[in-house]
Amino acid sequence: MRLAGVVVLVILVLLVIGGVGCIFSPRWRRWVPRIIGCTVAGLVAAYLVGRGIAEFWVVDYASPASYQHSWGGPSLAGVFAVHTGPGLIIVIMTAVWLYRRVQRRRSPG
Repeated sequence: MRLAGVVVLVILVLLVIGGVGCIFSPRWRRWVPRIIGCTVAGLVAAYLVGRGIAEFWVVDYASPASYQHSWGGPSLAGVFAVHTGPGLIIVIMTAVWLYRRVQRRRSPG
């Protein structure tokens, strides 16, 4: 839990520094919001993918009582859909984006 607090603190400090920089520099006004947005989106995506992977080890398959009150419960399929679905969507969207980017660079002209 302390690591999460440190990460949040670092992000907030960077937000403040970026905000102050945006006051004085037109160049920072263009780049800082984009960098902050990509950083926050990347952290959220990493959390969702990690949570989706960890869910396979957290669930006690032998005991339906352990997951029936979770989001998506009482069925195991519903629990996996809710907890691993967003991470799976992020992985698929990232793969499609990377594939299109590689294809765009390979195509002539």
